[in-house]
Amino acid sequence: MAPCFEYCATMAIFNIAESGTVEQVDFPLQSREPFDRVRLLRDQKVDTLICGGMQAFYEDLLNAGGFEVISWVSGLVEDLLALYLRGGLVSGTELPTHYGPDFLSMDRMTEH
Repeated sequence: MAPCFEYCATMAIFNIAESGTVEQVDFPLQSREPFDRVRLLRDQKVDTLICGGMQAFYEDLLNAGGFEVISWVSGLVEDLLALYLRGGLVSGTELPTHYGPDFLSMDRMTEH
């Protein structure tokens, strides 16, 4: 999961076991180059990217590379992940939050 694919400072990768256990690994991103981010996803064997947004060019590139992309979503990470695990998360999903949009928190973003 990433707030905005091209500009986030950290990417959270969730490994989901068949048992349903979820392990989170945060990757600080050294490069602002989107192609480096695609390589990271491929190297980490990511199959689905969930993000707050991305340019259509990169979404098309990822889709062509075999990634499932669910973009333009907002809400708490835990809520979005739970919805994804139930098969109900689609692009454009906006979940209400009581404490502000955790998914787009400042500690995961860099300035544009």
